[in-house]
Amino acid sequence: MSKTKNYLNETKIHLLRDLASRYNTKSFISEDPVKFPNSYTQKQDIEISALISSWIAYGNRKQILQTLTKLHSDFDNSPYNYIKNRSFDKYANDNACLYRFYTNQDYYQLCNTLHNIYCVEGFMSLEDKLLAMSKQYKDATHLLENLISLFPNQKGIPQNTKSACKRLCLLLRWLIRQDHIVDLGIWNLLPQSELLIPLDTHVFRLAKQIGLTDRNTADMKTVKEITQAMKEVFPTDVALGDFALFGYGVSGNDF
Repeated sequence: MSKTKNYLNETKIHLLRDLASRYNTKSFISEDPVKFPNSYTQKQDIEISALISSWIAYGNRKQILQTLTKLHSDFDNSPYNYIKNRSFDKYANDNACLYRFYTNQDYYQLCNTLHNIYCVEGFMSLEDKLLAMSKQYKDATHLLENLISLFPNQKGIPQNTKSACKRLCLLLRWLIRQDHIVDLGIWNLLPQSELLIPLDTHVFRLAKQIGLTDRNTADMKTVKEITQAMKEVFPTDVALGDFALFGYGVSGNDF
């Protein structure tokens, strides 16, 4: 990190802080997948919506929102009741395309795992399940490893933390960051200062341009390097840097 650390001069630090404040606003919500979990108030509903929304969150943003709108229209105002009542059973053994590389069967598998956690094992929340696995999480990698282990062989969820784990890092940002502007902050499994930057193509491109990393592979090593650099800018709220890079990048901008 010593090479990239020197790239962050005061001008770039000021720019990143300015961009973060520009995009971390309520107006960001309506055109982002985070709008779906933001529409609920009950913890289980938020968790389920957030997991499904982050799972879908790759590719074209408009198509992501269209797919999530369709899925959420089946929930009848309660994702938890949808899971509890096994309303997803209609997708069992259905290999029709749901979204890009996902089939309806993949979605069924995800929902069935959630049903087992909430209704078979009897956990009141996904957070409670993760707390039962470890009373204290030493860092985000530890939390990601346990979260991944809940969904073995699930398409769209990585099987280890060697990859960037973008969608899971996004899920943790949504559920752990505490300012309650865009993110929901309903989990207390980690301090928000320990979150990792969700690394998508926009964030990776701009992170390289501004000098937060000089790596060429979007993997977990790169995530941690960018995150460490962002701690200079946002020491107590490192994932706030995601708004600066993602918001700026998705608008089609370059540094």
